[in-house]
Amino acid sequence: MSITEKLKTAGKMRDELIATELLVSAKATVRTYAVALTETASPDVRKVLKKQLDQAIDNHAKIADYMIKNEMYYAHDVEKQLEHDKEKIEKSLEIVK
Repeated sequence: MSITEKLKTAGKMRDELIATELLVSAKATVRTYAVALTETASPDVRKVLKKQLDQAIDNHAKIADYMIKNEMYYAHDVEKQLEHDKEKIEKSLEIVK
């Protein structure tokens, strides 16, 4: 594989890595707001947290949809996702050789 091909592969992998980090962060944000919402006793705070939770869920959906559309994430096909993950590992190993 030429250096140009390696760089192209690395660019796509970098985009997927960034998207994956965003997705993981979005999931953590949803969980954090959900926990905070269940811990508050203030109706005003609860109202704000519900709004923020809804926004976090929407953001998560947008990121996941982007990844699914761009074949970075196979949320509805575990076998395909596992194969995709194996391919990413193999490509990563090729780049570092």
